[in-house]
Amino acid sequence: MFEAPTQRVPAAVLTAFTQDLLERHGLSPEHAQLMTANLVEADMRGVKSHGHWLMKRYAGWLDDGDMNARPDVRVVRETSAAVLMDADMAPGHVAGALTMRRVVAKAREAGAATGITRGSRHFGAAAHFALMAAPHDMIGYATTNAGPTLFPFGGRERVVGNNPIAYAIPLEGERPLVLDMAMSVSANGRIAIMEQLGQRLPEGWALDRRGLPTTDPRDFSAGGAGAPIGGPKGVGLAQVVDALTGVLSGSGFARAVSRAAGGAGTISHMFQAFDVAAFMPPAEFKARMAEQIRQFRSTPRAAGVDEIVIPGELEWRAYDDAAAHGVPLLEPVIADLNEIAARKGAPQRL
Repeated sequence: MFEAPTQRVPAAVLTAFTQDLLERHGLSPEHAQLMTANLVEADMRGVKSHGHWLMKRYAGWLDDGDMNARPDVRVVRETSAAVLMDADMAPGHVAGALTMRRVVAKAREAGAATGITRGSRHFGAAAHFALMAAPHDMIGYATTNAGPTLFPFGGRERVVGNNPIAYAIPLEGERPLVLDMAMSVSANGRIAIMEQLGQRLPEGWALDRRGLPTTDPRDFSAGGAGAPIGGPKGVGLAQVVDALTGVLSGSGFARAVSRAAGGAGTISHMFQAFDVAAFMPPAEFKARMAEQIRQFRSTPRAAGVDEIVIPGELEWRAYDDAAAHGVPLLEPVIADLNEIAARKGAPQRL
């Protein structure tokens, strides 16, 4: 995908390095640990667009105060099965994890629960939060709105974010089934990485400012848009997510959303957990899921297809490879991380 050299970094080394770097930017040890876990997991699962490639951006926001290193993440209102949190401009990785913890606890009592976080910042990979429910025999869901990068279908002006959704479903004897998807053909971060590397985009990934297909990533950053999945369906889903997060939380929505702006321009997230035991015994559910997956994997393959994989399976393979052989980071990302470490007086280098 990315035509650039990589360097393998042991997961433990990367974790310690990132934790230290975030603490040097003012985060408490607990909050730095929450953010580190999200970033390291993303890179281990091969989701480079949501891992350490973003650290340069996060470091700038933390230094400028656009991301609050010492937030007061608090409950605004709650019921037995719902909670609204205010993130106080926290890193979304932190505010999201604290919200999802409450959601899981409420779901254990109520059977299902929903949490919304307002006044937040970019929260990294959505799958991370959905996966927090799986060890509790719960189905997890996470979504967020974002700064506008999609046109309304047939339009030529950005109006809504490439708002992702993620599900994690617990399985027996396997890692959870994980679906984490943006509402355009590619995550915006992948397009940005390819622009940085001077690569052309695959056909069908992006639109220019006229609403026409383009393979030049510079067209996207110059006011173009991601090409939505399923045409109007992708934009429609993005609009629904914006309603469930920005509109419902009382925070910014549509054009008012920004990753680094105060007031109404902040990002909002939604998290849900469904306790399997509220619907059937977890063992029975997992047996039924095993049969569902067996039927998918045993389907006759089309010409040229070597195997059929379930959602998240390729990412788990990447995770195991990273755990065994080190986390592969693009060399430009390594350079950025070392530059940040030098600026903050950290003794370590990758």
